[in-house]
Amino acid sequence: MKKSRFELSYLEIVRRSFYVFLRDELERRLRVITFEKIYKQCRDKGLHYPYVDPREMRPRKREFARESTLTLPYIIIFCEESLGEAHQKYIRFSNDNRIRKDTLALVPGIQLNKPFYSGIKYFERKAFFDFLETLIDVDYGLLIQRDDRYRKKNRYALSHFHVKIDWPIAEAAESLGKEMRYISKSLYEKGERPAALLQDKLFEYYGWHHQATGGRRTAALIAAQYLKQVPGLTTVYVSSSETRTLTRYSEKGVARYAIIQLDKDYAHQIIEANRITPEAFRLGYALGESEGFYDVMLFVIYKHTEWGQPPVDGKLRIIKPDFNWLAVESEMILPLSTAFSSQPLVLKWIYRSEKEK
Repeated sequence: MKKSRFELSYLEIVRRSFYVFLRDELERRLRVITFEKIYKQCRDKGLHYPYVDPREMRPRKREFARESTLTLPYIIIFCEESLGEAHQKYIRFSNDNRIRKDTLALVPGIQLNKPFYSGIKYFERKAFFDFLETLIDVDYGLLIQRDDRYRKKNRYALSHFHVKIDWPIAEAAESLGKEMRYISKSLYEKGERPAALLQDKLFEYYGWHHQATGGRRTAALIAAQYLKQVPGLTTVYVSSSETRTLTRYSEKGVARYAIIQLDKDYAHQIIEANRITPEAFRLGYALGESEGFYDVMLFVIYKHTEWGQPPVDGKLRIIKPDFNWLAVESEMILPLSTAFSSQPLVLKWIYRSEKEK
C-alpha cells in the first residue's frame, strides 16, 4: 500500500503536494494534446472526428475496433520518486534510452534546439510540454520521475523515452490475485481454470476486456500493476487509437477521458440543473456543436466493487467469473482547458437507455 499524507514527514508532504500539482497540470495539457488540438485540426480540415459512443466506456465492454489515424497513441509513466536499477528488468529504462543529445539524435524527425541544453527535459521549463509532445510520437513509453541528482529540490524530469514494459501477464495476474486474496502462493495453485480467470480479471480490473485489448493498453495496465510495489505515488496514462480514449491509472483508481456528442435536449437539462446559460455552456464546455449535438469532453471515474478489492477479513476466497470487479462511480462534462473558472458538470450518460435519448 502507498503511504498516505498522514504517514509522511513534512518534507515528504511538500514533495507529495508538488507531485500532485504537477500531475494535474500534466493531465490538463495531455487533454489539450490528445483531444482539443486534434479535434480542432479535424474541424479545420473538414474531417469527421472519431467520437466515442458512451456505451464503449462501460466496464467489461468487449468491442474490437480499428485504429484511428486521427488519434495520438502513447504511454506516459509519472513517478513521485525515482525508479531504482532493480526495476530495469521489467520497466526498460537505462542509459541507452535516457534523454540526452546523443540518444535523441538516433530518432528520425526529432529536432534538437538550444533550449534542450539548458534543461528542456525539466518539468518547470516553459518548453517542457512542447518537448513532451515531440517525443510522444516515438513508440513505446515516456518516463517522468524525480531527478535524484537534486535531492534537496522537488525537481521532476522527462528522464527516458522508448520505455518498454516487459513484465509477463501471468506474473501481473498472480500479483493481483494475491492482493485480492484469490490465491496465496502461485497463479496455478488452484488449477488452470482459476488461473485463466485471474488473467481475464486483470484486464477487467483496469477497465478493459481481455480479448479486445491491444498491446499498448496491455502494457500500460501491466505497468500500473507492477508499479504498486515501488515507493511513492505512480500514475500511468495510456492513449489508445482503437478506443479513442485517454485512461489514467493512479492511487485514485481508474479514470478515462473521451470526446462524445451530447444531444442538446439532455444538455439543456444539465444547463438548467447547474444554473448556467446556454452561452456560458458553449463558451466554457463545448468544443463544437452541430444541429442536434454539443461536442464535449466526458470524464468517467470508475470504482472497484467488493470483488475487486481485498476482503476485509483477509481470508482466501473463490473467484467468480460473473461478478464484476469494476463499476462506474461518476461521470462529468469537463470544461475546456482555457475555462479556468468553470466547474465540471455531473451527468448520467453511459447507462442512459435508448428511450431516454
